Amino acid sequence: MLLLSLVAATAAQSQVRNAELGYTLTLPQGFTEFPEARSQKDVVDAWTEATPTSPNGAVVILVARMHGVLPREAMRQEDVPANTHVVSFKWKNFDVSGVKTQTSQAGKPVFVLVAQLPLRPEAVQLSVAGPADQQTRGQAIMEATLASLEGETNWLTSSERAGRLGTAAAWWIGIAVAAVLVLAWRKRRARSA
Repeated sequence: MLLLSLVAATAAQSQVRNAELGYTLTLPQGFTEFPEARSQKDVVDAWTEATPTSPNGAVVILVARMHGVLPREAMRQEDVPANTHVVSFKWKNFDVSGVKTQTSQAGKPVFVLVAQLPLRPEAVQLSVAGPADQQTRGQAIMEATLASLEGETNWLTSSERAGRLGTAAAWWIGIAVAAVLVLAWRKRRARSA
């Protein structure tokens, strides 16, 4: 019975692909396209709950382009507005920066979660927002969407960085050994002359 419900839940979710920005993700069950949100600057994909769980409105998922790549340095609290908190999200093997805030829209309290993803060729922001009474659910939607999101990154994993560091160290050691050998050869040559 459990297997049947897992298969049914998986079948209800849909895979989304954005060829231009090079990512795929799995939409949570019950979300449909939200083309009106694409009128916002830089929003490339948007979805909303087909049937809102909350009487206060629907949860929305947005993907916005960032027009560049992200550095490895984490976002700093002093770089965001006072009512916004810098948070970290897991994506692949990386801790990516993001923010969370509570604000109001049309007089109703809402939450906003944003994760910045270091995709190649261009970074994107994944946002999940909705009524404040859905914040815990919104966090789960963000985590599930991040877990499903695939795309090439411009960041190196820890093992890739270690490998490059090892290669660089090997080059420097090789250069140092060559320099010592050249000096030894010159000394030997000077003594024999």
